[in-house]
This record gives sequence, structure tokens and C-alpha cells, in this order.
Amino acid sequence: MLDVFLKPTRDRSARRRHPWVLSGAVDRVEGGEEPGAWARVVSAEGETLGFGHWSPQSQIRVRLLAFGSEAPSDDLIAERIERAVARRAGDPLVGDTNAMRLVNSEGDELPGLVVDRYADVLVVRLSTAGMDARRDLVVDALRRATGAPAALERPDAQAARREGIPVHQGPLWGDPPKDPIAIRERARAYRVDIGGGQKTGFYLDQRDARDLVQALAPGRRVLDLFAYTGGFSVAAAHGGAQSIAVVESSVEAIETAERHLEPWAAAIPLRFSRDDAFGFARRVAGPWDLIVVDPPPLARRSGDVDRAARAYKDLLLWTLKRAAPDALVLSFSCSHHIGPDLFRKIAFGASLDAERPVQVLRELGAPADHPVALDHPEGRYLTGLLLRA
Repeated sequence: MLDVFLKPTRDRSARRRHPWVLSGAVDRVEGGEEPGAWARVVSAEGETLGFGHWSPQSQIRVRLLAFGSEAPSDDLIAERIERAVARRAGDPLVGDTNAMRLVNSEGDELPGLVVDRYADVLVVRLSTAGMDARRDLVVDALRRATGAPAALERPDAQAARREGIPVHQGPLWGDPPKDPIAIRERARAYRVDIGGGQKTGFYLDQRDARDLVQALAPGRRVLDLFAYTGGFSVAAAHGGAQSIAVVESSVEAIETAERHLEPWAAAIPLRFSRDDAFGFARRVAGPWDLIVVDPPPLARRSGDVDRAARAYKDLLLWTLKRAAPDALVLSFSCSHHIGPDLFRKIAFGASLDAERPVQVLRELGAPADHPVALDHPEGRYLTGLLLRA
């Protein structure tokens, strides 16, 4: 246990239960600086505010796991893993699927730990010095809580660099399959490459949005921009779309999308375009009745916000120009730096420039297995709007 003393007046965040202590708030450290060690956070007046994991190379120097004066032990981590897994079991808000997030970092009071389940296999990300130092503890707790026969560790290379920890990838236990894993989501079927796919293999955080696309698709001409492996396109096919255009720049991803949509190849006109979605929206006239716009993160840092806002606006502007009368558009941002208020302003600007009045029908976010702590608003990274143009 080391002591982290805060500068005068820099204790407000910890008193409001925010789990991050930033480097600029730290006055001094006593008792060593071992990465991942338990740290007691102390105000300038000497009051113990909480306890967390020490990250000497990160801008976030302490990630708090407990508040108040009572020191926790590593048993707290195992208990929270067990509770997070138990909460997902039979959760009606998650619904009928064998693929879900079991641990969502700060959302489950376990900063630095993300665990996704794909059928019988877990994919684990340990992205902080604190969780990296407790790899064996995390593995034991997950094996007990889930009974999963195998688990794979996938690195977050950018986080590892920020934290100054090694990049690990490989089995944590068992024999994770090298071939794609078959998962089900309602009646929808997908195959997920857990070793090489985006994030941990699939965009589990868009499950509710895929449900919505399936409900909206009947009889509509659908455009799926940034389609990845065709998650939204499969939902549209299940819903009875009139036609589907799939746009994705990755060769491997669009080939997987083609395989996912093979059952509908004879019944629904399908168009696969290996293309840049920004360029496609500018060049191809449409029109479409239902458009999904789900780009990768365009604002990974606060300094990216202005550039990202211009890119989102340009993309939505051209999407609206390609939309049929009364078309529905689902547009997403997956960065907490582009929050709901800013994203609405971006949509408003695109609507003005496109000369298309737009109605907001619904706001969208991540599903219930991706909870966000009220104490940690940065955990809300996915913002979506369902628009009618």
C-alpha cells in the first residue's frame, strides 16, 4: 500500500466518487511507486478519500475501486467479478443470446477489466497496471464465476502503451478455438473471429440497435455503411428488407459479411461494395429507405473533437442527400468525446446543409450488459440517433 497525496482543492472529483485521479491532482507519493500497487488517496488535509490501483506512467495515476477510509483487499475484485457475471445471468434486458459483455470496466466497478463471452469462450482485456498485476487473480475468479472451458486474452495496445505494461495475447486457460466461433443473437447467427476481429471480435454493444434495424427493415431498401461483418445487414435481412447494400473497406470483413448473408442471396438483392464509406456516400445516389451509419471512433482524444465533428457532419450530410423521402437513418458516434448534445448539434448542421428537415425519433446507446456508472460519465461512449428525413 502506498499513499497518494492530492494537491489542495484537488479532491472534489474523489469526493464525488469519480474513479479517476489524474496526474495533475497528485502532489506527492509516499511508500514506493510499484505499478499496480494498492494506493491510498489522501486529501491535502490528510483525510483518506479512497483506495485504488496505482499507474505511475499513466495520466490517470489512480483508478479508485473503493471510497472512504476502510482499506479493501484483492478479494474485492473477485467478489465484483462474481457479482457482474451473476447480474447477466438471465437478465431480461439482455435477452436471448449466448454472446454478451460480462464485465464492463468502470461500469462494474472494475476499472481496467473487460470480459466478453462468445458461446463457451471468454475474451478478456486487462488494460491497466492494476489489473495486469492481478492477472492470476482475475483468471481464477472468472473460471469460478463462469465455468467457461476456455479464455483468450486480447490486448488493448494503446492502453498498454499509456500504462507502461506488456502487451499480452494468447490463451488464459483451456484451448480457445482458432476458427471463428458461432454465436446467436435472437434468431440471428454470426461467426466471430475472437483472435483477430475488431474489439474483442464483434460489436456486442450494438445488439439493441440490431434489434431495432430488424424491426424497421420490412420492405425497405437498406444501406449499411461501415458494415464490418454485416451485423446490421443480417438484422435487416431477418426483418424482410427489400434490398441491402453492404459497404465495408476491409477485405476480410466484407467476405465474412457475404458468408453471413448467404441464406438470403436468392431472396433479397444484395450489393457488396469494398469501399470507403465516406466516398461511397458521396458518389452513389441511392435512394435508400433505411440507412445505418456506424463509423469507427473518429475522436479517440479530446484534441480530435473538431476534426471528428466535421467528419461526422460531412458523412451525415451526404447520407441525408441519399435518403428517400421519409427515410430512416441510424447514425452513431462511438467516442465519449462526442457526447449526445454535440452529436445532436452535428446532425442539426448536416440537416441544414442538406436542406432536409429531420425528426429525432429515438436516442440510442449501449445495451444493459454495457452499464455506465453515474459516477463515471466517460463510460458512455456510444451515442446513436434514429432520424427520419
